[in-house]
Amino acid sequence: MNFDQLKEQWNNEDGESVNIPNTIEQLKKSKHPIEKIQKSMKAEFPFQIIAVILFAFFPQLLDFPTSQYVIYYTSYTMLVVISSYYLYGFYKFYKQTELYTGNTKNSLWKIYHELKLNMERYQSFGFLLLPHFMITLGLAFYNTFLKKGMPLGSFADSYQQTFILIVLLGTVAIVASIVLWTKYLYGRHAKRLENILNETDE
Repeated sequence: MNFDQLKEQWNNEDGESVNIPNTIEQLKKSKHPIEKIQKSMKAEFPFQIIAVILFAFFPQLLDFPTSQYVIYYTSYTMLVVISSYYLYGFYKFYKQTELYTGNTKNSLWKIYHELKLNMERYQSFGFLLLPHFMITLGLAFYNTFLKKGMPLGSFADSYQQTFILIVLLGTVAIVASIVLWTKYLYGRHAKRLENILNETDE
């Protein structure tokens, strides 16, 4: 009789411990979105570096007068400094994802919070590049109109106001596209990690 009672107790304990493998499986699932994040970052990182290098040749490609080089390269120097800081953080986060094994919930929480922080950095990086792009576009338009014998000062007030409105709408469109692109590239993976963490809590 005692043996039967022990056997029944053992069976009950086995039934109660079924949740433990499930939790481990949930943590293992998180490896999948993290691998996708790594793949996106690995593909994007060299393109970002190449893009920053190519920006150095824009004055020659767009045929800027040498008198405007000082304006462009002052802005470009700031872009390089900002890019270096961002790319270093980007690389650091990528190395952290490589160390993740999916064995503990705490390590998954850490990766999740680092991903959210990296998304904020990604957006901020895009926003900080806007002034440089605006300066580049401004110089390009100025030179185009100047070559046609139409300096900006000769435009009527209504045309100047229209130009300012176009710049404003363009800026809003670029900001919106940066936010949407960040959500598309990393937001869905962050949501997947959040769901897995919520499942483990339950």
